[in-house]
Amino acid sequence: MNSLLTTGSILTAFLAGGIALFAPCCIVFLAPSYLAVAVKNRRWRLLPLTVIFAAGLASVLLPITLGMSLVSAAIAHYHRALYLVGGLLMLLLAAWSVTGRMWSLPSIIRAPDTRRGDSASFFTLGVFSGVASACCAPVLIGVMALSALSANPVAGVGLGLAYVFGMTFPLFVMALLWDRFDLGKKRILRARPVRIPLPGGRHIITNTINLGVAAALAVMGGFVLYLADSGRMTSGPRSQVVIGNWLGSMFRSINQALAPVPEPILGLAILGIGAIFAYSMLRDRARDARITPDASDATDATDATAPEPHCH
Repeated sequence: MNSLLTTGSILTAFLAGGIALFAPCCIVFLAPSYLAVAVKNRRWRLLPLTVIFAAGLASVLLPITLGMSLVSAAIAHYHRALYLVGGLLMLLLAAWSVTGRMWSLPSIIRAPDTRRGDSASFFTLGVFSGVASACCAPVLIGVMALSALSANPVAGVGLGLAYVFGMTFPLFVMALLWDRFDLGKKRILRARPVRIPLPGGRHIITNTINLGVAAALAVMGGFVLYLADSGRMTSGPRSQVVIGNWLGSMFRSINQALAPVPEPILGLAILGIGAIFAYSMLRDRARDARITPDASDATDATDATAPEPHCH
């Protein structure tokens, strides 16, 4: 990663973000937490929610890129406490998921087409993923290198956004495929009602998807708390190191091959990739606005969202 970042270009920042994704304690939290909440929101378009997830990630990494050493120092010094908070947050989200309710951002900052989706959950998990990834030396060093290489705040913002986009690019690709092929409506993700009895003759009506998401978030939350207690927050399996080294070698080759291309063209190419995702998001929003939900959609929506606990 360090050899990539020595040029300080938009392309190398984007590629370095892809390598940082496989740093210890980065993909371990970023991917599972994202996937768990994505499955829960199967009736909503995933691209807008992925933008919110990336915004949460950027809210942590972008200030460091802009040279705000206080943020990086706080993360480095209090990473155990931050992990404890993050683990407890995942456990709370697990309990919340059982009810089938959504946790949305205020309407004034809600991304388009999220409706009742878990926009607040996506943003919060994005923030924690940023904290978790910044705890790793390779990611933190990479972001600090971007801060040192940027000639001015505008360049720092551009390099930082390219870095975050590189980290989340696989998630955007997955979201694009998810929305394009309507994977959330596949039979394997069809929710089946489940009734959980409670003391006093009360019960919770939920479904299998909510329970699966709650179990995944509970396991992740317990794992985060374990890592915080063991002090192994910045370690990772050797497979991650192997993947990171392989990506580094491949990305260096790409960087060398594209070295003769002027920097503005490379920047426009990355903007073009982002524009593809933006166009797909806006097109899907326009298409959804033209479609009138039928009875089967209404039934599915009823199944997907469980009511509050109530008495028999």
